[in-house]
Amino acid sequence: MSKRAEDFMDSWLDAKVTDRHLKAPEKSAPILAKKCAADANKAGVLLEELEEVDIEQAITDELTVAAPKGNFL
Repeated sequence: MSKRAEDFMDSWLDAKVTDRHLKAPEKSAPILAKKCAADANKAGVLLEELEEVDIEQAITDELTVAAPKGNFL
């Protein structure tokens, strides 16, 4: 993932993830991944930059790690 895509995804997660997402990461990740890809496209971040990693898996990992810590709240 490019630095630009990583920065976009980090800020996007900070802005979009809510307590509801943290409670059900397996259900939330596919929805968030689609929204992230669409918003990245609108922001001019190429999907190819994000697709170097599995967006959905990366979001699941972030949600799973953040949930106990409440990092996105």
